Amino acid sequence: MADIYLARDREIGRSVAIKIFRLPETPHDEVRHEREIRLLGSLQHPGLVEVYDAGVFLDGDVSRRFVVMEYVDGGALSSRLEKRVALTRRQVADVGAQIADALAYIHARGIVHRDVKPDNVLLSDAASLGYTITAKLADFGIAHFVEAARFTDQNTILGTANYISPEQARGTDVGTASDVYSLGLVLLEAITGEREFTGTPVEAALARLSRSPDIPGDLPDDWHDLLTAMTEREPDDRPTAHDVAATMRDLIRSMIMDKRGRRRTRRALRASAPRAPRRRERAPRDGGDRAGLSAVGFWTIIATVSVGSIGLGVGLAAGMHVFG
Repeated sequence: MADIYLARDREIGRSVAIKIFRLPETPHDEVRHEREIRLLGSLQHPGLVEVYDAGVFLDGDVSRRFVVMEYVDGGALSSRLEKRVALTRRQVADVGAQIADALAYIHARGIVHRDVKPDNVLLSDAASLGYTITAKLADFGIAHFVEAARFTDQNTILGTANYISPEQARGTDVGTASDVYSLGLVLLEAITGEREFTGTPVEAALARLSRSPDIPGDLPDDWHDLLTAMTEREPDDRPTAHDVAATMRDLIRSMIMDKRGRRRTRRALRASAPRAPRRRERAPRDGGDRAGLSAVGFWTIIATVSVGSIGLGVGLAAGMHVFG
């Protein structure tokens, strides 16, 4: 378990996120944390959260590990879903393409994430690389190299029950197709606003062994086919992350073309429609409800976090100023 704080780099002046692992580390925890830091530090991709620094500090008599990471200002996808903040279908496609690209990148390096879920998809409303919204994949705490020996018992299930793949639920070998399945559930939830597998962790985990996700029949065929393929129960029947990203980009291009086509149609209809004679309106003497431009002052508000001795320790160790 870990806490994440917003901080500012005094030298560069940028905002960063500091992840502090809460509990005293067991040898097993230390191995996992070291692996996450090494993994993130070795990966460079626009769809992955960047790691700037890492280390250990003393909190009283307890050593705590911390990681200084890129700060993504829009929060997690899970927050939007919980608040019922709807994403447009174009935004869902943009998120899907970017996360699938990031997965394809790590899969090509022999890494499986194993915990793709809305909590680990961070968003920014800033457009980038041709996308209307920026999405980044975070938290490699349980990622592992496909060919590497596991650090867990043979039948231990790692992942979040609502989003794990059938092979994770069975406790069998997990490959790159597992991440594709989990991403399919995330995108399905982003489109429908409803989590597919609910209940207790055991109920949610076992449900996918008895049924496939319910893909709405009113979705366009291309969406329906892609989500169905991504959430096939057999790993070999799913597309690769690379193929998912390519298909998502095709969907985006199709939506852009459809939108342009509708605009052209509307312009043509307006041009061909008979125009009614204009009637001269008299402006109200008192100004009435005239629309006008008003200056709006925007204030940047940073929520402060009181972190006590931990904040001081991290500030000294990482050269950061922690708000609070």
